[in-house]
Amino acid sequence: MPFDFWQPGMVQTEARLNLAAMTGAVVFLANRGTGQTIPSGGDSGSNALQWDEITTDLLGGWSASTPTRWTCPLAGWWKLEGAVAFNASAGGNTRECVWYINGGGASMGRARTFGGTMASVPVTVEARTLHRRLDVGEYVELVPAHNAGANLDTATGTYRPFLSASYGGPL
Repeated sequence: MPFDFWQPGMVQTEARLNLAAMTGAVVFLANRGTGQTIPSGGDSGSNALQWDEITTDLLGGWSASTPTRWTCPLAGWWKLEGAVAFNASAGGNTRECVWYINGGGASMGRARTFGGTMASVPVTVEARTLHRRLDVGEYVELVPAHNAGANLDTATGTYRPFLSASYGGPL
């Protein structure tokens, strides 16, 4: 089946072939290797995760000067995936992560876990997989929230938070 952005008689240029080959590829992958302290309360952009380990950034969408943001380098459809992990805490019963786009909560972008005691093991909240049309310069952040009643650090090791962006195709 041809790509939907191919039209009859269209010349196959290097740029079009590169876009076709990139469809479905993970373009950005980052994680938080050290704990980040998150205050108790609702989600706030000021608590966005600061990525400190960048595994791949094929198109240069991340900058150390704005470590919470992945900035869209190419207009098109994007698939966003991620997770937030919190250290164990006896306080509260809710842990959340929220996708923020351009500084505000994204429609369909909230995930929450609610339960009894969370005192013995770290708790991971998988972010909802989000398919979004993004323009060049729009930015994405993953924001954690909890109601532990006191500051709570993000988990490390195999529980560590992550964010990935895969290119889904042109607009």
